[in-house]
Amino acid sequence: MCETEAVLPAEIGQESARIVGYGSDNDNLRTMHLESVEEKRKRTKVRMNVYRKRMNRSYNKRVYTRVFEEGDLVMRKIQHNGEKEKLGPKYEGPFKIVEKAGITAYYLEDTKGNKCKRPWNAQHLKK
Repeated sequence: MCETEAVLPAEIGQESARIVGYGSDNDNLRTMHLESVEEKRKRTKVRMNVYRKRMNRSYNKRVYTRVFEEGDLVMRKIQHNGEKEKLGPKYEGPFKIVEKAGITAYYLEDTKGNKCKRPWNAQHLKK
């Protein structure tokens, strides 16, 4: 069953509000509106950049980057494979930083001159 709405012949001749409101200056108003869209986009982009900077600043507020130089002496966090000793040492070393492997990764060398096989991340090292 298709439902349709009955329209009286008197209503057919009436113009809608959209047609009544359409004037000769409507083209000018439409052009001005389209020109203002670019300005709104630029303002929104600036606002979004400010918002992103503020979010990055608040997110990274407590991040402390550890930067080491070649030749620095560091302690390395002990990696437990089995049971952890509650009162045991948490760091071992000292190790000498031999080279940089990435942004925060370093190759280490112990006091005997043996180079570690893999690089260590700075979050597992301390001076």
